[in-house]
Amino acid sequence: MEDMQTRILEALQPLTGLSLSIARNAGNMKNFQFGRIQPHPSGKGTVGEYALHIQCPWRMIQAGKILTGSCDYYEQHADGADENTGGPTGNLQQRKLFSLLRGYDPKTRSLVNDAGGLVVESIRSDTYGGLEIEFSGSVSLQIFPDGSETEAWRFFRLGTDDHLVIGGPSSAM
Repeated sequence: MEDMQTRILEALQPLTGLSLSIARNAGNMKNFQFGRIQPHPSGKGTVGEYALHIQCPWRMIQAGKILTGSCDYYEQHADGADENTGGPTGNLQQRKLFSLLRGYDPKTRSLVNDAGGLVVESIRSDTYGGLEIEFSGSVSLQIFPDGSETEAWRFFRLGTDDHLVIGGPSSAM
């Protein structure tokens, strides 16, 4: 059987050189999209070329500090919406990600990368399905599965049924 680290690195290799383009939620699941933003095949909303759905703990770091992470989803931002920027209302996680991406699409309730940057430079993995994606600007996304039975995260290309699933009964683990 192929080593999990190798499977993860091979599956996510196409992200190298692509920007983080969209960040959105489905409940408390974080959905990061990469690459060119395009209409969803259903005609409703937009998607990137690749999607990373995260259902386990994650964090974004820069310069030795946590910028935001999965627990910030449950924290209300202190001053609510920023009327001057048209940014999202809601939780601390949304506000912190907005400060990185600088764009918000109210129609899809998604953060979009209007700031440029956040280009994937490298990808690392561990034997437990953990993942680190390093972006330009010295920002990293770290994902760390913490359960023995539940799906931790999945990665797929738009329009394909080929999903890399980490954790849970259909996992690559």
